[in-house]
Amino acid sequence: MKKLISLLLCAVMLCCFIVPAAAYGDYSVATQTLNKILDEYRAALKNGESYVPLSSYGLSGADVSADLFVLFAHANADVASISFGKYSETYVTFTLDKSDSGAIKGVKLDYFDRYKKADGTCDLERVEEDRKIISERFNTAKSLAQRKMADAEKALVLYDFIISSASYAEPTGTDDDGNEIYPEDAYTTVGLLCDGSAVCAAYAKLYAILLNEAGIPAITVDSDTIDHEWVMAKIDGEWYHCDPTWDDWVFTSGYTALWDMNNDSSDIGSAVHEFFLKSDDEIKELEHPDWSVSYNVNPDNIDVVPESGRSGSFDDKFFSDKNETYSVYSTFSYINGNWYFCDLNSMKVIRATYDGDIEEISMPDGSLPKYSFGYKNDLYVCSDFFVYRYDTVGGKFDRIIEIPEDKRDSSDFSEMNVSFDTMTLITATYKFDENGDPTEAEYDVQTLDMKELENADPIIYENDESAVETASRGGDTAEEVTLVRPDKNSGTLSAEDRALMEMAETAGKRMMAFIYLGVAVVFIVFAVIAVVLAIKYTKKK
Repeated sequence: MKKLISLLLCAVMLCCFIVPAAAYGDYSVATQTLNKILDEYRAALKNGESYVPLSSYGLSGADVSADLFVLFAHANADVASISFGKYSETYVTFTLDKSDSGAIKGVKLDYFDRYKKADGTCDLERVEEDRKIISERFNTAKSLAQRKMADAEKALVLYDFIISSASYAEPTGTDDDGNEIYPEDAYTTVGLLCDGSAVCAAYAKLYAILLNEAGIPAITVDSDTIDHEWVMAKIDGEWYHCDPTWDDWVFTSGYTALWDMNNDSSDIGSAVHEFFLKSDDEIKELEHPDWSVSYNVNPDNIDVVPESGRSGSFDDKFFSDKNETYSVYSTFSYINGNWYFCDLNSMKVIRATYDGDIEEISMPDGSLPKYSFGYKNDLYVCSDFFVYRYDTVGGKFDRIIEIPEDKRDSSDFSEMNVSFDTMTLITATYKFDENGDPTEAEYDVQTLDMKELENADPIIYENDESAVETASRGGDTAEEVTLVRPDKNSGTLSAEDRALMEMAETAGKRMMAFIYLGVAVVFIVFAVIAVVLAIKYTKKK
């Protein structure tokens, strides 16, 4: 089913590049008639109508139907589509309405469910809303791949963008053959960017499009054997396989990648890189037995899939699953020329460069850094009980979100994700059996505005061991940063307290005036005595 829908969507997109029949070909219907029909069809799309009557034209026959198919497909791509870069996706399909004798009575327009009103017409306002969202988010994604990056770095930052932006879609049912049925939006770039829900076709399609936008040749490939689609990308002159879908883990055990209980199949914060930049032999060992060009994204019209580069080309890189130094289950974040990620082995945040310069950053309370995501110049790190904002320029952690101390025996932050300008934070509260093992959990999902979090005041404590935070740079050389904690009652005086304070200040000023006056009198007395003695001494002389 996924394969079929993917091919249908591809066929519609290919029609974007077919010139309208009425302008350039030989047809069974007069050009003037075809142009008139095309104008009516385009007007119906612009108005969101669900039916275009054609009975007045007296049309019938297979050749006429073929002519109209070309015209309508081109109009869909031109009028009823949402664009991102050089690509677009249409949100409407059409069906010719024919009489029993084969006469064409009209054309039925069927809009995607997200845009369909109860009467079958199109919700044009929502279309425009999605166009705006797609434009902003697609441009945000493109900006992640910066010119100064190596090709593999561009591929990595876009790969983790795809994984953090989407979760694998939930099926809505099964067909007669027992195959799972997914929402139509799940196969589209629009669905992935707007809803964060997708299947492999959308993962692969958007990733390949973004790679091409970043100057990295990429195509989508698929396998009938495993009913799956992924990407091949040309990195440093060689082709490699990348499968963002299979690196965005789905769980059926009721636990996250870090063994917190969860109540759905996804772990919104997890990302692994087992299927990233793999050779032909490596991807075969990872249960991808065969593949062919899928044509969903194939800008250079490649007919035969290229052979890959050598195996192990990136094994020594920090992001490789073959690099046994690190254990990483969250995204890699690129900030100001450095990569940041949570390492479960050392229980530290790692700052790395593509060339291999590595620095370790200790967590303030020695806790386990579970998930991390970059936003502007800051890195947001989640542990069991705290969310920290790490200033990558100043080298300082600020604790900005916490689970209250009296709830830490039964609750923790089980998942965290940052996508666009929103942080999603899930708190799990557990129930335990007599052995102290968790048996079930309740979940609280928070959505937080990153623009507010980047300016949020840190959580301040008095007489707390967290008052001294350490940031370890370069392994054993630790730099202690002592944080000054202001008085918690600062700025909260009552009117009565202020009046008493002002009276005290006035009394103090008066007391100081009396003291200064007394000192002055004593000074004058001593001065007079000194003068009298001086006169007497002069007379004796």
